[in-house]
This record gives sequence, C-alpha cells and structure tokens, in this order.
Amino acid sequence: MHLVRDVLDKAIADRNGREMGRVDRIIIERRAGSAPRVVAVEVGLSALAERVSPALGRWATGLLHGLAVGQGQPLRLHVREIVEITEKVTVDRSFADTPAANLERTLREFVTALPGRTR
Repeated sequence: MHLVRDVLDKAIADRNGREMGRVDRIIIERRAGSAPRVVAVEVGLSALAERVSPALGRWATGLLHGLAVGQGQPLRLHVREIVEITEKVTVDRSFADTPAANLERTLREFVTALPGRTR
C-alpha cells in the first residue's frame, strides 16, 4: 500500500458511516533494529496546518486552545481501529465519542450565535 496515495487525505467514516474528516497526518513509529510501522492516523486542523507549515500548525493549535476546544486535537485513530481502507477509511469508533464532536458542537454554537444569523 502506498501511504500517501492510498491513505493521506482520504475521508474517514465512523462505524455508523458518519464522516469524521480526512486523514491529515500518518504517524509512523521507528525503532532501532526493526522496520518502521504505521501506528495511527490523525485528523484535525492542527495536523493539517502543520503539513503546510510548522508555524501555521502552532497557530492552529493556539486557536483551538483559545476556543477551549483544543483538548484531544488532533484526533488520533490507532491502526487497530481501522476496519477497512477503500474509497474512504472506515474506523471502529463512534464520532460522537470523540473530542472532535465537542469541537463541532462548539463551532456550530458559535456560528449560529453570529449576528444576522437566523436560527
């Protein structure tokens, strides 16, 4: 499997089929005397921003913490949670049970509270 072509930027769906975002980073573990191995994938603004620039990644992390939604960001999904990789990455986890769900709820509340926005 070619990690960049076949995994990076693919949509991730939870066990219920709900989209959780896209694979923003692949975590590879290197140990002396053994081959590198993939241990997890990460999803989240800070992981994506860091791919563009380390400084942008730090800014995104600060922004998330400033909004009080930085805990659990980026969302790390261990390889053992991956059920299959087809046109999307399916994981055996529920989106509602992740810190990413908290971020989504907070941002949704923020956007609906903007002036001129109808509820």
